[in-house]
Amino acid sequence: MSLGIFKVLGIIVFLYLTWRNLKDDYQEDKLITYSWLALIGFMVFGRIGFGLIHWGTWGNLADWVSVWNKPGISYISAYLGLMLVTFWYGRLQDWKFLSFMENNINSFLVFLSFLMVDEFLRAKMDLKPLVYLVILIVIGFVAGMVKKRYRSFVWYKSGKKGFTFLFGNFLTFLMLSISFLVMGEKITNLVLALIISLISIVGLFILGDVKKKI
Repeated sequence: MSLGIFKVLGIIVFLYLTWRNLKDDYQEDKLITYSWLALIGFMVFGRIGFGLIHWGTWGNLADWVSVWNKPGISYISAYLGLMLVTFWYGRLQDWKFLSFMENNINSFLVFLSFLMVDEFLRAKMDLKPLVYLVILIVIGFVAGMVKKRYRSFVWYKSGKKGFTFLFGNFLTFLMLSISFLVMGEKITNLVLALIISLISIVGLFILGDVKKKI
């Protein structure tokens, strides 16, 4: 009975936290539309990514869309899908992507944490989802501390918003890369995690350059 409940709770909490955290700075109807589009992008990209990474697992098109009968999702692909939807919809609404992501980082972390609890229960206590959950919790604490202090960092001259998001991205996918390597995860996931981590740290230094305009 508990299987799937945490996913539903995660969706509900994500919708609520996104609205609560951002309603003072963004139009509420736009936030609601965004939240549902982000979830759709998360699920669709995650599903497609899983099928491509585990090519041959599903025999026909029906298997790709049979979410309940043929479970499977790539969370890295899903995360990329969520980012793409956020960037696309943000451009339509003239939102600043990095500022938006930084303001809403807790919503994403809590949402993913609920999903990892669900995966842990479904996998009959497999340790992988538990490791990923611990990483998310660590990132949540680190992000909370960094968010209050990053403007005082000497090397971060611009003081621009987006530091917490990019640093959190860098640290999350670096830790995931290490866990993938240790636990023998597919090489595709390891490469994707390393690429995202590298892009995030490069983006962080570009953002921190006072001469740059982002």
